[in-house]
Amino acid sequence: QTIMFGYSFLPTILRSSTTTAAAATTKAATAASSITMMKSVATLARVIATSLVSTMLRPLSILPESALSRTDNGAHSEGGRRRRSSSISEAKERGGSMVTKLYEFALVGWNSHHHAAAAASGHSSRQRMAFISENHQYTNHWGAIHQGPGVGNKASVGAASSSSSTTSLRAFSTSTTSSNQSSKLSSSRAQNAIALLPTYLLDARSVTKFHPVNAPNGALQLSVAENQLSELPVSGVTAVVENNGAAVESDGEVTLVQVLSQLASSTVARPSDDTSSASSLTFEKDMIYYQPTQGSPGLRSAMGGYLHDLLLSSSLSTSTTSSTFNPENIILGAGCNAVLENLCMCLTEPGDAVMIPTPYYAAFEFDLVARAGCEIVSVNTLDYHDESPPSSVDATDGKRTTIPPSFYYPNKASLTHAYNLSIEQTSRPPRVLLLSHPNNPLGICYPPEVVAECIEWCRENEVHLISDEIYAGSVYRQKRGDGDDTFVSAMSLASSDNGGDGEEGGLGLGPYIHLVYALSKDFALSGLRVGVAYTENEEILMPMQKLNDLCQISSQTQLLVERMLSANVVAAAGGNDDTKFVDAYLTSNRHNIQTRCDKLQSCLSDVDIPYLPADSGLFVWMDFREFLPSLPDSITEEMESLPSKEQRERGLYLKLMKEYGLLFTPGMSMRNERPGFFRCVFTAASEEEFELGLERIRKFVNEERGSGSGN
Repeated sequence: QTIMFGYSFLPTILRSSTTTAAAATTKAATAASSITMMKSVATLARVIATSLVSTMLRPLSILPESALSRTDNGAHSEGGRRRRSSSISEAKERGGSMVTKLYEFALVGWNSHHHAAAAASGHSSRQRMAFISENHQYTNHWGAIHQGPGVGNKASVGAASSSSSTTSLRAFSTSTTSSNQSSKLSSSRAQNAIALLPTYLLDARSVTKFHPVNAPNGALQLSVAENQLSELPVSGVTAVVENNGAAVESDGEVTLVQVLSQLASSTVARPSDDTSSASSLTFEKDMIYYQPTQGSPGLRSAMGGYLHDLLLSSSLSTSTTSSTFNPENIILGAGCNAVLENLCMCLTEPGDAVMIPTPYYAAFEFDLVARAGCEIVSVNTLDYHDESPPSSVDATDGKRTTIPPSFYYPNKASLTHAYNLSIEQTSRPPRVLLLSHPNNPLGICYPPEVVAECIEWCRENEVHLISDEIYAGSVYRQKRGDGDDTFVSAMSLASSDNGGDGEEGGLGLGPYIHLVYALSKDFALSGLRVGVAYTENEEILMPMQKLNDLCQISSQTQLLVERMLSANVVAAAGGNDDTKFVDAYLTSNRHNIQTRCDKLQSCLSDVDIPYLPADSGLFVWMDFREFLPSLPDSITEEMESLPSKEQRERGLYLKLMKEYGLLFTPGMSMRNERPGFFRCVFTAASEEEFELGLERIRKFVNEERGSGSGN
């Protein structure tokens, strides 16, 4: 019945076969054997059955017919793993073209499953993509799949967590033409790019999104790191003044969008001009010609001043007053991912490893692998501390608890382990350690001693450290319990490590420390595409500038951002008119973020859901392990296999999304070491939607505990 139900959702193109095919498929589905989920799939036919069943259960009716060329990253039902190969053979013979096309479609789901499995079992991103290039061509005949390592028509296929797995997500064409003709329509690089997309995106696209009138029961989007609070008025500001004293008109309240709208139409001379004369034009004539590839001198100078105030003002910094961001070492590009990719292309050779502490922002895998060709090697941290991380329920008092922040901190032991793993996988040392600081998805800052340890380790091992500090302006709890600053930039710590002796106009970072930043998060300006890279490695400056030719920011956007960074405020009574607009905005925005975060954390505390107390960013890391299906008594969290982790978390993720309308980011998609953790972006909703989200969280917890599901 479930197979026939899934069949009813298939696009029309796949429902053109005879009912014989459907009946044969049903017969194949009901012929289940008593094999547990963790047992190795014995033949390729069972692989087909696994993915066939899970794929057909997906609500494909919402996709266009062209969706057959898209990826399906679904996990597989336990029933799907128990289909008999003999029944599949019978279905193959009787099913005709429909079953053949389903086989091609199902193969994607299986490859996606093993792609994630290989990642967690220590395989690098390039190994996970090997299946794509080695199995790019295929024909419509069932047995004509070109063999890759460990995969063949009758070869034994290991369990997903096997160390021999090198499979990856495989994109494909639904054309009935020959494989030679199909290969002319796209490259393997194009297919590989699709394979790197985060695995939960298709699920998120498949559900009806909330709308107060049209879809009041739809899913609330709480997984995209956007900040709708940026639309609120900037507290304490009545107007904005440009560099020559011209005020941006307002009605007593100023919002970010209003300021940008006024500055975009300004005819005042640009802030970096020596003259103060008005242009009378909003678009100056020199803006239509080629611009410096690394960004205009005016914006690079303004950005350097902004970054100095944001990143070097820590009370723990010993940088001298002469330590500044040198505008000549700033590269401005179309977004943080663009400048990060270019930076890694200049620091690595194809196949070199980039180490990232887990959990990490899922899109890093696309940003660093798709074109730069880097390997991603996870820095797992939970097992490299003096104690073991606690389970979801404390054994002593029975209270629910979560993993403390310190277990997520990288240290020399975890870095060294990942370093050796990189050599094992790539036959060469890793080239880069990428830190997300403040951390996405954890919503916390690394303590300065942790960052300093990473800097020291990188310099000792000649590994480049890239500090992604895109949330540096969104640290809303700015003091720790001991009174020290919550956030201390790696730029501040690296500069002070050199004794503040850098040349005037530089930080004295040396060649191994680099920064990436953008306006996409702190200012919610992801649509403007303004990213920043900073390096004092002279060998890569010219290559970075040249590569940036492919991702420059438009001259008009650069002028707008230069005006914004340079403008002052007209403060309300008792305020300081010398305050920069960006400083006033960040102060107001941090207050709004903290207020929203406190509401979410209060709700989680009320319903006894553990979470990581957040101090920065736009999200809270929530521990929903209580609601995962129970493990067998003989299996602990530490012993659990990757397929089991994925299946248990995916079931919970789909329940939250489809039954309760809560769309969170699942932790396993961010390579978390334990299942059952979710990132909630509490700024991604309006106030009304956010309050509804809190109601839905309470409803989920009360109903699930009342039903006795989970542990």
